[in-house]
Amino acid sequence: MNANGGMSLANSFLVQIIGDNGTPDENNIFEFLCDEAQLPNIQAATGTIEGRYVGEGQVNYPHTRVFTEVQLGFQCDANMTPLKYLNTWYGDIFREPPIENAQTLDAIPSVSPLAPNRSNKLQLPKSYCRTVKITKTEIGPEDAPLRPSVTYLLERAWPFAIDAVPLQFGSTLLTKVTCQLYYTRHTILHNDISQSIFGPPKKPKLSGIFNELDPDDPAYANFGLGSGRGG
Repeated sequence: MNANGGMSLANSFLVQIIGDNGTPDENNIFEFLCDEAQLPNIQAATGTIEGRYVGEGQVNYPHTRVFTEVQLGFQCDANMTPLKYLNTWYGDIFREPPIENAQTLDAIPSVSPLAPNRSNKLQLPKSYCRTVKITKTEIGPEDAPLRPSVTYLLERAWPFAIDAVPLQFGSTLLTKVTCQLYYTRHTILHNDISQSIFGPPKKPKLSGIFNELDPDDPAYANFGLGSGRGG
């Protein structure tokens, strides 16, 4: 276990939503108190064919990669920043962004300023799709920086549902908003964090005549050992 960096803790991860208006802009990243996420599942749609041999029965075969939805949960600050971000993102799909309102309770209107018979104006995917990056991290030794072990890049993601936000008088729980996302496909990035602790694997120690050779001796190269000495 120690050789692989210890055990993995489920509470160490990072979620970033990248881009705006369908553009994967690395300078436009939303990263805010995400306390619930999943590393997406991997699944293949399958079919069946009759076996070619007597007694073989049906044989399953894969034919399509399947990408299912993911769920993200955010803890909200007093300004409800995650909820506002998700409402705006969802509004981009139908070109109906939230309306900036006055600052006081008395100034809040009782009637929607939008036309009651307004129609949905569905936008093209390039206008609302974004990239979601979910990275599993591990705490480094002695307060070292977080070490990323695996990252999923969810391409062309968009929110199809923002779940109801529960409010309860007398509760002391933090306000939380959860959303459901669809995406087109994901790319998986692997990173070996064991080397960030212990360094690259050491070469096996040589024995016998090899240890007695001088690395600068031309004879050293005759053994196919290159220019470095083992150990």
